[in-house]
Amino acid sequence: MNRALRWGLAALLATGLLVGAVVLAPFSSWLPGGTVADVPLAQVVNGSAFNRLFPAPEQGQQLVFTQEKRGFSEARLKQGGEALALLAISDTRTAPEARAKFEGSRERLQGWPLLEQGAQASALLVADRFQVKVIGQGLGLAADQRHALLEGFDLPGLAALAPARERAAAGRLPAGAADRPMAAAPGGAAEAFSPESALQEAA
Repeated sequence: MNRALRWGLAALLATGLLVGAVVLAPFSSWLPGGTVADVPLAQVVNGSAFNRLFPAPEQGQQLVFTQEKRGFSEARLKQGGEALALLAISDTRTAPEARAKFEGSRERLQGWPLLEQGAQASALLVADRFQVKVIGQGLGLAADQRHALLEGFDLPGLAALAPARERAAAGRLPAGAADRPMAAAPGGAAEAFSPESALQEAA
């Protein structure tokens, strides 16, 4: 094989790889493997596992989910077409700096560290891993209203998504409880729920 042919084949291969990368880039989140913030996907809870844990809206209110991805789910609480609050759950495995903010927290809500983040935002750190946040919108919400919304989340169900060692370290559940985590089913009845299923659930 002469030099010109070798160079031609090398150029053709490089072009093929470049085109393939460009074509597949938009679908990277669908492909096996991958990372979120340099953390393997298999170690990050899928956002769809969080949706069932949001507070049920009261009469006349609507909960509209606006974003869902690996490690994050977000919804707006509305009433009469007006936004009352932005609600979110995030897996701090992808953002350890968010978890670090709770280290100096002295307030607790249902036993979890509570942090006020400005005049209209309150956040909890559940099982030393999941951040639950309520941000007042529109006319805003008082702190006690934001705290009531935080308590409306299924916090025990959220804690059950954390692996046993993390829940035990957080001091909320004994290590042996990992074999029988429970979460509320959409219909209201309790059903067995596996942290591993949340980690492996398809994006």
